Amino acid sequence: MNSKLRIGQSYKSQLSYILLLPAFFAGFCFLYNPFGMHEYFQTGGMTFGFHFLMLSVILMAILALTRLIFSALYKHIPFRWWHYAVWCIGETFVFTLFMGMYATLFGKPGYFSVLSNCFKFSYLILIYPYLFLILLQIILNKEKDLNTEPSDTLVKFYDEHKRLKLTIAPTAILFIRADANYVVLNYMDADRVKEFMLRASMKSVEATVARHGLVRCHRSYFVNPKYVKLLSKNREGLVTAELLVPGVEAIPVSKQFYKQLSELL
Repeated sequence: MNSKLRIGQSYKSQLSYILLLPAFFAGFCFLYNPFGMHEYFQTGGMTFGFHFLMLSVILMAILALTRLIFSALYKHIPFRWWHYAVWCIGETFVFTLFMGMYATLFGKPGYFSVLSNCFKFSYLILIYPYLFLILLQIILNKEKDLNTEPSDTLVKFYDEHKRLKLTIAPTAILFIRADANYVVLNYMDADRVKEFMLRASMKSVEATVARHGLVRCHRSYFVNPKYVKLLSKNREGLVTAELLVPGVEAIPVSKQFYKQLSELL
């Protein structure tokens, strides 16, 4: 539950929640009469089918708003799965409040006495589609991981003439920096930090290192996020990444890469 949330960031990717949850709520209530909801909502001179339809429209409107807010926040905040679980519980809570107001409006006496029934109706019904959609997303993530090249395979570095010059485990690489016509690999060999100069460009090695977990933090630097201890900003607003290995220089972080790197820490 504490792992990083991985779902679509766009509002379009949230449409499954906005459409499926209200449809499930109306269909489940209409077909199965859970907790005697047919009799409970046979009120105000309207049929229970009318009330279920109206409640589904209310739920859809709530989800349309909450998922819009979620999409905006998710682009800037690194959500965890437990954060997302709390968010889903909160959505159901808001729907319950509106369901209570709706039932009171159509003649049910006492808002707070109605609210206790509404909590039972909403949480015990909506838990099924929420769990289904969450489990589906977890399965899709697992399939994606299985189809992705493992990050612990050895990294092969070639020079500008396509000659193999270095093969190394990605977990050993601290960072890579540009130096004129070379790239300099800083890596761990036992407890010592070593350098390897490779005649190549940053662009030529970018795809290779990205597949193995390194990220660009500056136009002249790639860094292994596993070795980043913290990101700090000085009085001039310049950001640097301090590494976990003692004695290794802090490396610069550009503003355009700061967000991407900070989300991986």
